[in-house]
Amino acid sequence: MPVRRLNRSAVILLTVILGSLLALTCTSEVGLAVPYTSYIYDFWGRAVPAPQAYLPARTVGGDDLGVGSFRDLRDLFDKSGDIYLLDSKNGRLVIVDSNWTVRRVIDQFDNGGVPDRFNAPEGVFVTDSGRIYVADTGNGRVVELDRSGHLVRVIGAPRSSVSGVIRDTFKFLPISIVVDGSSRLYVVVKGEAEGILEFSPDGEFRQFFGAPRVTPSLADVLWSRLATRQQRERLGLFIPTEYNSINIDEQGFLFLTIIEGVAAKTEPIRRLSPSGRDVLRRNGFTDPLGDPLVEPPSRFVDVVARQNGLYSALDMQRGRVFTYDRNGHLLYVFGCVGQQYGATATPAAIDCWGDTILVADRITNQVTVYEPTEYAQLIHAAIELYEHGDYNGAAQAWKGVLALNANYDRAYTGIGLSHFMSGELVAAMEYFKLGNDRAMYSKAFRLYRKDMATKHLGLVLSWILLLVIVIAACAKMKVFAALMEWLRTAVRRVGNGAARRGGVTWTVWQWLVTTIAALGFSLHVAIHPFSGFHELKRDRRGSVPASVCILVLTIAGFVIIRQHTGFVLNARDLKALNIYREASSILVPFGLWCVINWCLTTLMEGKGSLRDISIASSCGLIPIMLFSVPLTVLSHFMVAEEGSFYYLLMAIAVGWSAVLFFVGMMETHEYDFATTVYTGVFTCVGMAIALFVGAFLYVLVDQVAAFAGDIYRELVLRRL
Repeated sequence: MPVRRLNRSAVILLTVILGSLLALTCTSEVGLAVPYTSYIYDFWGRAVPAPQAYLPARTVGGDDLGVGSFRDLRDLFDKSGDIYLLDSKNGRLVIVDSNWTVRRVIDQFDNGGVPDRFNAPEGVFVTDSGRIYVADTGNGRVVELDRSGHLVRVIGAPRSSVSGVIRDTFKFLPISIVVDGSSRLYVVVKGEAEGILEFSPDGEFRQFFGAPRVTPSLADVLWSRLATRQQRERLGLFIPTEYNSINIDEQGFLFLTIIEGVAAKTEPIRRLSPSGRDVLRRNGFTDPLGDPLVEPPSRFVDVVARQNGLYSALDMQRGRVFTYDRNGHLLYVFGCVGQQYGATATPAAIDCWGDTILVADRITNQVTVYEPTEYAQLIHAAIELYEHGDYNGAAQAWKGVLALNANYDRAYTGIGLSHFMSGELVAAMEYFKLGNDRAMYSKAFRLYRKDMATKHLGLVLSWILLLVIVIAACAKMKVFAALMEWLRTAVRRVGNGAARRGGVTWTVWQWLVTTIAALGFSLHVAIHPFSGFHELKRDRRGSVPASVCILVLTIAGFVIIRQHTGFVLNARDLKALNIYREASSILVPFGLWCVINWCLTTLMEGKGSLRDISIASSCGLIPIMLFSVPLTVLSHFMVAEEGSFYYLLMAIAVGWSAVLFFVGMMETHEYDFATTVYTGVFTCVGMAIALFVGAFLYVLVDQVAAFAGDIYRELVLRRL
């Protein structure tokens, strides 16, 4: 068995190398003129440049084939090396072989002794046995032909009496069709929102299948209750979205696309199981949405299932082809809309012929043939080798991908998977981290942590037991008491020395002692808020320097959380971390809270000064300050499933701080509960208004400065 895998790996890699050399030789000149750029999305949803995955090899039209110009080329299908081209307005099916030589043109067929023709057909499908199914849209039927083009049967519209399922107003306008391994037919009907139609092998309608229901939001439900009858009739938010194309993969699962409606923006591609449930995996950095952050969004007009779980979707909006693996990771993007060679004007259909991709254009009425580059071939080889269990071969292929594109996160994940399957957990975690794959990193770390615990748990417990014994012995012999007495004596001597020297030394010493005492009392306030805040104001046991220290330590803890939280729980881009922005995210709200609360409570007979408010508010930050470092350390030992515990502790810290803020304001201003509530609410509203005004003034000043700069440059240029 290992020998067979090695041979398969060698054959695949050798094929990739030879194919790459041939592709480079044949398309080097074409590649210079390609009208589109390739990219990939990183973990944070940013488009990152990537090598070209596919290059246009040729374009083929009806005149090139010698059958006359195509008119509205709507669909194409590849089966056993033959390509079926559906020429809609000419009402014909053109069949060519792998060399683009016409084998047959089906423009009419005998139907019960009467010549019959297609009327604006929009979909074609061919089975392994050679049976040809055409969605004859204009005639409202599905036509089944044999491989010679002779009529086998005609499947018409389902009868309205079937279980009361079919409406009387139903129009059977099939636009796309597939047949599974059991000869069941699945038909997409234009304008039908109940799902696709399933027919039995004998052509009898069975059921609507896989209706893409739309779940309304709470706002939609409330609006439907308040709207008038006419408005509700025009409201289409709750109507299921209709499919526009269908394809079937090697396992018999149905791939469908949605081009219009609410679902087209959230789930434009679906993969339906035999039970009608959507089982498409969406585990990539972005969901299979095409261009996720670009307006207008991608509109997938067709999808094709490929080998090894891959599928490619055709974006009609920008003419791009997006290819994903079985887990929903975007592998590569190519194509564009335009009139240049290699672009498409209005893409209508997509199919694959091995690794070659064919795209049909309704406007130019041509088929553009795209051939894979070395980059795409290495990606395909890596996935195929992994699917067949050759993890070392897959890792080598992924390393070849990284040699061409060091920013390709999927390659790092692929190498990590190979190490993971081989039991090399440390190497796997390293590559998963490079690939920003937190889910797989968490799985590898769980196993690694378990191994480490199994190997070293006894030693760790022994050290902990020894430490407990040592601490107990020291406490029994009063070592800690003696140490504290020595420390007090040392502090007293230093203080006496500072007092004898006087001047600046004594002042600094007094400031230091006062600040340390204030910090110590702040910890007491955090644990005993009611008595602590009362004493804090009455006995003036707080200080501004201590408040500043707490604020600085809180900022430091916040930065530590942002920068050093464990990889599994930290989805931030660490390279984009700005310490000034992070500090301002604490300083600005804190400063606004203190100032606006002071301004508001001054008008409402509050007893606290600005100093009292700032000191009390700083005590409210202590839980966040105390939790930041321990939580950061703890996060490095957690897996993804334990993240809820991490966020629970963080929520406890924030909730604790909120309670301290509330009690602090109540005791500082000597308010009752209700007054404290609405003054706090008004303070938050005032902060929001201040932020809005500040942002508005910033934009206004920026525009004025830009205008002044334009005037200055204009005057300088005119003078020159």
